[in-house]
Amino acid sequence: MSDDAQGFDGYVCHPQFGNEMVRGRFVMGWDGLRFESEQEPYILPLDQVVVELGNDENWIGLADRRQPGLTFFVARDILEESRFIGSLTIRRQLERTLGRRELFRRLRVTVVALLAFAGLAWIGSLGAGWAVQTIVKGISVEREIAFGDDSFKEVQEHLDFVSDTNAVLQLQAVAAPLLPSVPARGIPFKFYITPGEPNAFAMPGGRIFVTTGLLDLMDTPEQLVGVLAHESAHIAQRHIFQHIISGRGPIYLIRLLTGNRNSMLNLMAIPSELLVYESFSQRYEKEADAYGWDYLVAAGINPHGMIEALKKLRDYHAKSGDDTGPKRGAAFSSHPDLDKRIAWLEAKWAALPDKSHFMTLTNQVPKVEENHKLIDLLLK
Repeated sequence: MSDDAQGFDGYVCHPQFGNEMVRGRFVMGWDGLRFESEQEPYILPLDQVVVELGNDENWIGLADRRQPGLTFFVARDILEESRFIGSLTIRRQLERTLGRRELFRRLRVTVVALLAFAGLAWIGSLGAGWAVQTIVKGISVEREIAFGDDSFKEVQEHLDFVSDTNAVLQLQAVAAPLLPSVPARGIPFKFYITPGEPNAFAMPGGRIFVTTGLLDLMDTPEQLVGVLAHESAHIAQRHIFQHIISGRGPIYLIRLLTGNRNSMLNLMAIPSELLVYESFSQRYEKEADAYGWDYLVAAGINPHGMIEALKKLRDYHAKSGDDTGPKRGAAFSSHPDLDKRIAWLEAKWAALPDKSHFMTLTNQVPKVEENHKLIDLLLK
């Protein structure tokens, strides 16, 4: 407010008042607001005033409906002038404007809260991931092997194995060049063939299963070893333990982290069928693709076979009317979407600097005659 208690400091910007901002003062009069300056006085009727509050703490804008482009700035103290805010026209504008401002304020608060929540959730997920990794690292190799042995005994009755020892030996021979590059921590790999549609899965303790349908679908050893690299990554990265522990929730994580190592025996008390039936999450499947790819490259095996295998699985399921693959026991073929996985691996292939110095695999893909005694439990 100006020294004169009857006026409010103000400025006007308009060509008719010159090129510069003209300083003056607003005085309330019977005919409206009167802007007095070195220029001629200007009368601004209250019913023609457009109020623009803006974000400035000291000034507000006033406009004249009759003259677009004419802009006044007046000290914000004028909002305490009863005759000014008593005008019905001005009061309605203030109510609408302050209402919008309140809405925007609340929206800002909501957005900030959502961002804060998202940030906390992200930090929490990182913390949970660290906790899961810490717990899994505490599982000894001996306990992992013992757990795998016990689980295998329990699920044997649900599985039907191909008794063709020559085919199993051929499968082992295809896998042999890959295994030295897999960081298995001394866990011995064992391979099994079961009747069924194209599929592959792994169990803790180094067991990898492939179906006769998968062997029939693969044309080259590079394609088959691409599948085996993916499944070996699930074992090497202990995905089944990560999957079990993270699925138990934060309270379970805290109990394992704060308890003694013997408390980790509790995680072994799960239905063994889950090791065969449950598909991994997209995160673990992508990790298995990535690690499996690295194992192949480290072993000097052409990793493009993994891409070719995925394409064959995609085409097979498309022809059979199932775009997602088997619903159970289908870790290699169901999550995430095959097209996305193929595209991601194609990008890795394009970025691979050396594509010409891979070994030639001479062991052929084993082929087994179907006896039609299928493992229906895996495919339901």
